[in-house]
Amino acid sequence: MESVVTISRTELARNTRQTVDRARRGETILVKSFGEEQVAILDIYDYRLLRAIASYQARPDAPVQHEDETPAGLDEETMEEISHEKGTQAAWNLVIHAYLNGDISLGRAAALLGLNRFDLLARFDRLRAPLRMGPVDEDKVITDNWQALGA
Repeated sequence: MESVVTISRTELARNTRQTVDRARRGETILVKSFGEEQVAILDIYDYRLLRAIASYQARPDAPVQHEDETPAGLDEETMEEISHEKGTQAAWNLVIHAYLNGDISLGRAAALLGLNRFDLLARFDRLRAPLRMGPVDEDKVITDNWQALGA
């Protein structure tokens, strides 16, 4: 469910704290001046997630399809190293790219980002971002399940 609220610059000036609180609760705030949209205010996690997804989609090899390979995974040490060396957005990019590549689960991505799985899922949903939820091909699901059962 998309929640976009439009306010004037005057309303932003009068209610800055409330506006920031609304953005932190998942609302996107559009600020208009003289009838034209000037800026958008959104939660920092939504901002980082959108940038990471855009970065992933801009790569020439996206989306990566390597269903037959073992997922590479991602550990806290690597993420912290990237965050320290290149900044928070680079760490978010690393985690979201790993998730979209199928190298880590949504729960693992959330844990690495300091969120819970349901919060990250809600953000993907609210932002209408691509989710990797497993095989879409019915035959692949059946084959995988039979293999898991040892049949």
